[in-house]
Amino acid sequence: MKMNLFKAAIMSLALMCGAGVANAQMGQMPSPDEMAKMQADDMKTTVNLNDDQYNKVVVVFKEQTEKMQKAFQEGGQPDFMKMIEERNNKLKEILTDEQYKKWEAHERERFQNMQGGFGGGGF
Repeated sequence: MKMNLFKAAIMSLALMCGAGVANAQMGQMPSPDEMAKMQADDMKTTVNLNDDQYNKVVVVFKEQTEKMQKAFQEGGQPDFMKMIEERNNKLKEILTDEQYKKWEAHERERFQNMQGGFGGGGF
């Protein structure tokens, strides 16, 4: 279980950083609002969120992004495991069981694809 949370934390960080790097190369970092919208858009496509769910998910992702940015700005190291667990608990309250399972599978697949890009894993 802890390894799954660790992998989810690394994956989420990589996803957030990946979007940030793409924008940084263009001269800007995405705002928490932009980052949350990108993540929510991906989730909407993946699990077919309704409008109410989408709006709630945007808030969850924005809160997580703001917490991470604040920790980095203060020179600290975010507790990724705790943040991912908190995020996932909030998502479970918003999504149906079927949607959450679909999202988990999507995240796992994305992580496995990213591991291949990192030399096959070995975290």
